[in-house]
Amino acid sequence: MVRKAERKSYVKRISISLPPKLLSEFNAAMQIAGFSDRSKAIQTALHSFIDQYEWQKREMENGAGTINMLYNNHMFDQDTLSTQIQHKYSGIISASTHIHLDADNCLETIMLKGEIRKMKELANSLSKNRGIKSIKINFVSIV
Repeated sequence: MVRKAERKSYVKRISISLPPKLLSEFNAAMQIAGFSDRSKAIQTALHSFIDQYEWQKREMENGAGTINMLYNNHMFDQDTLSTQIQHKYSGIISASTHIHLDADNCLETIMLKGEIRKMKELANSLSKNRGIKSIKINFVSIV
């Protein structure tokens, strides 16, 4: 069992300077997210930042993540194109969800696990479709 005094030796204290408005917005977001202290919120933000950076530099390693797409269901045959592309990448797609937001707009989330290079290829293939209004990739490191 690690004593509290020993745990502190494993952390490094840093100091940062922030514009007052940014700090105020961060504090408000931190409270909404349910964080009780600023250090934990900053650690979580840093992990997210690192995961996104790791996504950019890794190729042959494995990872996990999601692709979230908002698109107009009636434009450019988006549903059919998306399904055709996803079939080509069935080896990395674990699951997908599709919800109808209104008469025209759909939100689809594709859950992925596997080679990062293939995840990037899938995201690039999907993003080329003209009916997509927004596409976001969320990557998490599993190493």
